[in-house]
Amino acid sequence: MATANMIQELLKEKGWSKAELARQLGVSTQTVVYWTKGTTVPRGKRLAQLSEISGYSQSWFLGEGQPASFPSSVQKEDTDSVKFKVLDIEFSCGDGASVRGDFIDVVRSIELDPEYARQVVGNRPFKNIEIGNARGDSMSPTIAPGDLLFLDKTITYFDGDGIYAFCFEGECYVKRLQKIGIKIVVLSDNTNYQSWSIEKDALDMLYIQSKVISSVPFNINRFG
Repeated sequence: MATANMIQELLKEKGWSKAELARQLGVSTQTVVYWTKGTTVPRGKRLAQLSEISGYSQSWFLGEGQPASFPSSVQKEDTDSVKFKVLDIEFSCGDGASVRGDFIDVVRSIELDPEYARQVVGNRPFKNIEIGNARGDSMSPTIAPGDLLFLDKTITYFDGDGIYAFCFEGECYVKRLQKIGIKIVVLSDNTNYQSWSIEKDALDMLYIQSKVISSVPFNINRFG
């Protein structure tokens, strides 16, 4: 089970889903599932690819001469604070926010206590996470206007039904995406907003910036 454990730890360390690893290797998701269960193991070309994209040796994946665990240097995070980049873009939870061509610039950062940050992003590597701001009420009550959105920047593809930060035809949104047949349906949690669809012939205009992992309220109370 050494190889299965290694692959499971790799997915956790990189913040990848089984589907994403399968996409990078050019194999089916079921193949990766078999690897993580120990039903089969990657060999030859696949093992070489796995080594290349991960940065770990082939022998390490096979557990040869090393304990079946990730090096401690990979497991450790900054113990004082965790710094997240904040993007120069507000993602619309409404009718869409107009954007420039290359619109995502980092304007500042936010530092959080590691323990709190872990509660917010789960087991994903902190380096994979960026922060955006929500605007509009179409995702209320799930996401409120002004909320900080914690985004997994490594998920730039449709990774199953969920909430995504994406752009379509020059507008940026935070919405639920659901695949129905050959089209993507865009859903709002606020029932005052209608759903709409991105048909197959328009999917090349869909740019998924990231997947929304969580949101944190960021309210400002004004007293004058």
